[in-house]
Amino acid sequence: MASEKTPDAWVALPDEASRPSSEAIAAALRVRGIAAEVSESAAKYGRQIRYAERRGIPFVWFPMGRENGHEVKDIRQGEQVPADLATWQPPTVDLRPQVIARTGEDDQ
Repeated sequence: MASEKTPDAWVALPDEASRPSSEAIAAALRVRGIAAEVSESAAKYGRQIRYAERRGIPFVWFPMGRENGHEVKDIRQGEQVPADLATWQPPTVDLRPQVIARTGEDDQ
């Protein structure tokens, strides 16, 4: 039985008009191996943060517009910092577990 994977990052949705931008952010994170989901609705940020927190998602990504950059909040510590989409990486311990296939004598 497969279980639902918890994303590494939750991309907030400021308003419905911003959905394409939020989806593009999530796609860019996924390409880099960071599991990301976009909020289903453009609720107030506090509500979106609480939803991510209940699901155990450690980081919330806030799209702030091209000129203002982006910000990421570690909701466990409450710290919100500027982030570059091309380089931001959650700490290794926060990335979802990877399955590594092993071959050899130890697998007998």
